[in-house]
Amino acid sequence: MTDISPATTRARRGRRGARVLGWLAAAAIALAPLASPAAALADSPPSPAPTPTASATPGSPGIASLIAAPASGGIVATGADAVISVDQRNGSPRALPAGALSVTLSRSALTSPQAVVDWLRPDADAEEALPAFEEVARADVAELPAGDERATDVSIPATEKNLVGLAPGVYPIAVSGPGGSARTVITVPRPDAPARTATVIVPITAGARTTGLLTATELTELTAEDGALSAVLDAVTGTTAVLAIDPAIVASIRVLGSGAPADAVGWLTSLMALPNERFALQFGDADLATQVHAGLTAPLEPTTLEPYADPANFSAAAGSTAPASVPDTRQLLAVGTAANTVRDVFWPASGTAGANVVTTVDAQAGADADALTLVPSDTVSGGDSGVRAAIGDADLLVYDQVVSAELARVAAASDDAPVRNAELAAANAQVALSGDRPIVATIDRPATSSRASVRAAITAVTGSPGATPTSLQDLRAADRAQVTVADIPADDDRVAALQRFLADEERLATFATALVEPAQLTARERTAILQLIGDAWLAEPIGWAAAVAQHEENTESTLDAVGIANPGTINFLATSAPIPVTVRNDLPWPVSLVLFAETGDPRLIVQNATVVEAGAQQNTRVDVPVEARVGSGETTLSLQLRSTAAVPIGASERIGLTVRAEWESVGITAIVIIVVVLIAGGVIRTILKLRRRRSETPSGQNDIPEQQENTE
Repeated sequence: MTDISPATTRARRGRRGARVLGWLAAAAIALAPLASPAAALADSPPSPAPTPTASATPGSPGIASLIAAPASGGIVATGADAVISVDQRNGSPRALPAGALSVTLSRSALTSPQAVVDWLRPDADAEEALPAFEEVARADVAELPAGDERATDVSIPATEKNLVGLAPGVYPIAVSGPGGSARTVITVPRPDAPARTATVIVPITAGARTTGLLTATELTELTAEDGALSAVLDAVTGTTAVLAIDPAIVASIRVLGSGAPADAVGWLTSLMALPNERFALQFGDADLATQVHAGLTAPLEPTTLEPYADPANFSAAAGSTAPASVPDTRQLLAVGTAANTVRDVFWPASGTAGANVVTTVDAQAGADADALTLVPSDTVSGGDSGVRAAIGDADLLVYDQVVSAELARVAAASDDAPVRNAELAAANAQVALSGDRPIVATIDRPATSSRASVRAAITAVTGSPGATPTSLQDLRAADRAQVTVADIPADDDRVAALQRFLADEERLATFATALVEPAQLTARERTAILQLIGDAWLAEPIGWAAAVAQHEENTESTLDAVGIANPGTINFLATSAPIPVTVRNDLPWPVSLVLFAETGDPRLIVQNATVVEAGAQQNTRVDVPVEARVGSGETTLSLQLRSTAAVPIGASERIGLTVRAEWESVGITAIVIIVVVLIAGGVIRTILKLRRRRSETPSGQNDIPEQQENTE
């Protein structure tokens, strides 16, 4: 029998106790709404509830949750009923008992964007001053089994006391019942809403990456029917959204030529056929603010994309006898046509571009460029708070940060319809409170999205009362007001990483002179740097730190990928012979080098330079001719690889030589003596054999043939 120590016994008891506490907590959560059913009927506000985005998914162990989402995105016309869809999700280990869903309403409108945020996402550490609530609807619900989910529509009638008297505005609603409680809002629109322009900017990006271009496999996944890129393309099709496109995506497809996946080619064809106005992001959606803070004189760009292409996948021009050529980098990166592409538009990640970044980006664009930089409204002050502004000579397009944040939440809700609808109600409320002036909003680089979610986010703005979609070109032509842009400190970690990348890029460029095609290394390094400083990594700081460390490790491995395999000490047994040297090339590309050999020993004559052509990922033997002037001795041979540009490649090596050159003469003499002895021995042996034969022949026997001949 196995002995159980007291420590083990205490640990087991602790785990059992933790499980019991977990069950009790789950039961308390599940039964809490039933403990005081009258609370929802009182005029006092309900207790703070989790926000819709915080609701757990069905089946989450130990958790019961409730999501409230008004129909039609929370828009309730005057005189119309309001319908609240209540989604109960029982992830607890026990059934939720039957009970009632209570919907309460405050007739005190929320009058500011911040008030909506405070209501929907209350600060746990702050005390709330809530208005009076009254119950406006109730629905009985049956028991909900463990692990199950149920949606119940609760109608708030417009007649009698329920919605009568609500002036246009945004009103808070609280819902409680078995499973928890939730908060939402409804918006009563103005029947006489004035016309105003509305613009929504939607990014088309591929997320956080570490390599320059997407592979065929990645493109196949992203552009499949259920792929992320297909989802966003379907979402913007038929809308007036302005597209902000990462050129790395379109280049990844074009550079494959005829080898590109069929789905990716179809996706690109559809994208280019859309009439939507668009502009190009930085390659890889690279972080503009980090580049400015790192002291760059211009934004980084790909050097060339030709190394990624296989000429065999491209056809020669019709009637031409010239070989097929890969499209140039400009053609590979084009995100649209000249008619629908707006040039010199810059979109730094929200909250990263302060005054110095904006002015630097404008100056780097050049005097001839009509640069336009997008900045969020919460970083701008002064002027008339319009969408067109300027800081000095730098042109700005100011987008509504509060509305944009809500649109991003809608898009990130993916295919979870209850969560999406709850977030959509918040977005519509913020649009309604954004005033009568032109509105520009963005869907800021969502990590995940779906067709329905992105389209809902777009129409929340462009389909709002009085909205008229407008283009970037029209906005650019509007009058601008001088404003002040807040100072935003640099992200020191990202700046330091970029500076290390650039220093390593110089080292790699020097090392790349060893390659037959140096761009195979340098072009890939530049695109990888742009991806590693991509804005998508801002949401993944831990993953980014790991990616940076891995890239720097890969850089050191690359710089050590070509070198000399030291054979140790070699016995040199001749006055003249080649010394075999092995050159190692672990790179996936061939290299062209010169092996330099020298010795400080005057007793050796060495061929100083030997050309080395080493294939990809293989070891190559190189013979270095050496001549010894002495019979024997100990000496060394120094070896160094250099590129054809005379750049040292890899570490130098010293080979020990043990010279026994006299052994060659001794060996030849010995061989000659042996041969002479063998020949002489053979001759003597033959002579002795002949003599024996003669001595053994009887006398007179040799005369018989002659006598016979005479007789004849």
